[in-house]
Amino acid sequence: MNYERPELLDKLAGAYVLGTMAARARPRFARLLGQSTVAQRAVADWNNKLAPLFHAVAPVTPPDNVWTAIAARTRPRRQAAATSWRERLLAWSRPALGFCFGVIFAIGAVNMNAHMFGMHHVDHALPASYVGVLSDAQGRTVLSAGSHRRGNTMTLKLHQPLAIPPGMVARLWALPEDGVPVPIANVPASGKIMITLAAPAEEVFAKVPRLALSYERDPAAAAPTAPFVLSGPCVKFW
Repeated sequence: MNYERPELLDKLAGAYVLGTMAARARPRFARLLGQSTVAQRAVADWNNKLAPLFHAVAPVTPPDNVWTAIAARTRPRRQAAATSWRERLLAWSRPALGFCFGVIFAIGAVNMNAHMFGMHHVDHALPASYVGVLSDAQGRTVLSAGSHRRGNTMTLKLHQPLAIPPGMVARLWALPEDGVPVPIANVPASGKIMITLAAPAEEVFAKVPRLALSYERDPAAAAPTAPFVLSGPCVKFW
């Protein structure tokens, strides 16, 4: 296989960075990285493409039971009395690990988006896209959205079920930099759907830095009448 072909190398580098490369192919590509500066540049380019998501997604604080489980698996019981230094190290490392969780989620969001657009295999590259990640007041990621830059559809995926009040709908909004919220679609309580946009994604999201969701009584509401229960960044991915 000629790894120096630009098109092939870009696809391989994208799959390597996004984590969608086959397990058997990954070690071979890692060896290529140690030998080819062209491959190194291709991977660096993909890391630069991901950089906006690293900054757009807030760090995630793991729940307390995560630390309890880590402690149970890493601290021998008979040495419990001599682990004070470990406790201090764990306490110091929690903020850093919280940031890492945020970065990991950002990669996960892009990885999820890659699957939306068919990047299950190495020979598919993620097209230019708009990606949104919406969280609740507790910082939990609830909804993600993805659309081709020049497409007319958007895929919505619920990571947590919505507690939609009876007689109301969950309505997704685009929040332009300078303007009133624009209705996008009504969102189901759970699952994954594809919606048709009122205009190409480039027209809808070009000047939209954030998305939000509110519960509305009118399923065709032109403007939000209730507080937003979810909100998050809308990132240009190209």
